[in-house]
Amino acid sequence: MIRVMTVNLLNGRADPGSLAAVLDEVAPDVVAAQEVGANAAAVLTDRYPHGVVEPDDDHMGRALVSRRPIEVSHLPLPYRSGLVGRLDIDGVAVEVVCVHLANPIAPPRGRVPERRRQLAVLEPVLRRPRRRILMGDLNATPVWPAYRRLTVHLDDVVAAWAEQVGARPPRTWGHRPWWPAVLRIDHVLAKGFVALDVTTRRIRGSDHRALVVDLVAESETGEAPRR
Repeated sequence: MIRVMTVNLLNGRADPGSLAAVLDEVAPDVVAAQEVGANAAAVLTDRYPHGVVEPDDDHMGRALVSRRPIEVSHLPLPYRSGLVGRLDIDGVAVEVVCVHLANPIAPPRGRVPERRRQLAVLEPVLRRPRRRILMGDLNATPVWPAYRRLTVHLDDVVAAWAEQVGARPPRTWGHRPWWPAVLRIDHVLAKGFVALDVTTRRIRGSDHRALVVDLVAESETGEAPRR
């Protein structure tokens, strides 16, 4: 089993103490973070010996870190690049992708063209035949075309878990940090895995909830791989 977490840290405005408390409580094995500022970068590098942390103050900061050895490279997407990590999980090679898709409704005109170009580069990567986990702020609920394009290649393991337990997939974003979460735009998608548990955690100062997912390889559950 591997526990993963993805979180958008609101361009460095998330409280580093709150982030540290959530990481210490949840203890994820792999963390994908978007909009990472310098304070959050220090928290991540202090707790995770492996991976890449690249803080910035223009909504471009990112991180992909792990408790176990991981080889991380850049995924050169238009507008905002992603990160790709390769690590071993119980003897199986797994690719972990951290992405932050362009916001299609960002003022003043949105970034739909940039988003389409990102997907055009990302989709061929997802067609490669290997176990894969994609995490990040996709700026897309399940009704958006971007989500539907990605789930052609990967399973929405959070939605599948929710259906199995008779729950609603947790929402992850609110319009203000102190507001309730109203949209599900942060996702964990995977190929060759199923979710055993899903939770969210509030991090003070961020308008996104941290999404935490426990994953196990499909073969370990006795299920046949879906792809």
